[in-house]
Amino acid sequence: MIVIGIILFVMSAGCLTLGIMQFLRKGPLINNAWLYADDEQRRTMDKAPYYRQSGIVFSLIGFQFIMTGVFCITKIHFFIYAECAVIGFVVLYAIVSAVMIEKKKKG
Repeated sequence: MIVIGIILFVMSAGCLTLGIMQFLRKGPLINNAWLYADDEQRRTMDKAPYYRQSGIVFSLIGFQFIMTGVFCITKIHFFIYAECAVIGFVVLYAIVSAVMIEKKKKG
């Protein structure tokens, strides 16, 4: 289980790095709105809220991998419950923030 924990920590480092890069607006924008947009929409799109949204989501996923890795090493079940809460929050945040971004674009 320690090897699995180490793998999870490496995955966490990758997600946290990606999250930080998204916050700094460095590298490609990894967001569905960008991936599904055509060339014209990409040229006119305000990317700032999408970078922020992606940064938050990737950071929370990295945090989730940390909790899973800690559980694998310590076997303390609190981390599994906390992980489930973070996953639920990530899904809720992604949906609510996407709706808020769309409302701001139209309004």
